[in-house]
Amino acid sequence: MNHYGTLLKNIRQEKGLSQKDIYDGIITRQAYYLIETNTSMPSFDKFLLILERLFISVDEFLYALDPEVFPTENHLYHQLSQAVFKKDKQQLTSLIAQSQTLYSTTKNKKYYHLNLITQAMALLNLEQSESDTIDCLKELMDPIKQYLIGIDKWYLYELKLLNNSLYCFELSEAIALGTLVGKKIDTLSTLEQYQDIKLRIYLNLSGLCLNCQDYENTLIFSTLAKENAQTDYRLFEKIIASLNYEIAKTTSQKLAVNAHITNYLSILETLDYQATVKEYRKVLKNNKITC
Repeated sequence: MNHYGTLLKNIRQEKGLSQKDIYDGIITRQAYYLIETNTSMPSFDKFLLILERLFISVDEFLYALDPEVFPTENHLYHQLSQAVFKKDKQQLTSLIAQSQTLYSTTKNKKYYHLNLITQAMALLNLEQSESDTIDCLKELMDPIKQYLIGIDKWYLYELKLLNNSLYCFELSEAIALGTLVGKKIDTLSTLEQYQDIKLRIYLNLSGLCLNCQDYENTLIFSTLAKENAQTDYRLFEKIIASLNYEIAKTTSQKLAVNAHITNYLSILETLDYQATVKEYRKVLKNNKITC
C-alpha cells in the first residue's frame, strides 16, 4: 500500500493527463502533490473522485496496486468458471485454498462466498451418491441463501452472487431466489450492468428449469429473459431465451416438432455457435423433439 501515490502518478501519465486535470475542483495542487509522492492519503470521497478523473474503478486500482492481496472479483470468478469448464480438480482445490486465505486475511465476506461456491462446484464434479451431494450442497449454500434473503435491497454484488451460485442450489431454492430479483433491486435497476446481470440470471434460470424438465418455470423465466434481451438489443440471449421457451412449450403440449426451434438452431449455426447447437440437440433428444 506504500506506493499508492506512485501508481496514481503512473496511471495519470500513461493516460496523458496533467496533475491539474486530476486535482482541479477536488483538492489543492499541494495536497495532490503529497498524494502522488506517497506522503499523504486522500479521504475516501476524494479518492473516488480522483479515480473517476483517471477513468479507473476501485477494483482495477487495487488489483494494479497488489494483484495478490487485491485480486478482482471478476478475475477470481473467471478462474472458477475456467476450472469448472475444464473439470480441473487441481485448479478448484487451489482456488478453495486461495479464497480461504483471502477471507482469513481480510475478513471480507465476498471471499467467504467465493470459497463456498468453489467448494460446491468441486463437489458437483465428484462422483458420489446424489443424496450425499444434495446434503453437502445445502449446507454449503445455506449461508449464501440467508445472506441474499436477509438483505432488503440487492446491489450489483448480490446479483452477481446469485448468478454465480444458481447451479449450486436445489431447483426450488434457485427459483425462489430468482423471483426476488424484481423485488430486491430498485434504485439502480436501470443501470446497464444491472440489466445485463438480471438478463443472465433469467436466462440461466430458464436453462436450469429446462434441464430439470420444469417447463412451467422455464416458460416464466425465458419470457422474462426475452423481455430483457429485447430491451437491451441482445441477439444471442434473445435466441437462447426463445429456444428455451419453445422447447418448454412444445414438450408441455406433447408435440414432437416445432419449426421455431429449427429456425433458432439454424440462426445459431449461421452465427457459428456450434457448441451451443450441439448442447441443444442433446436437450431436444432428451425431450423427444424432432429437429
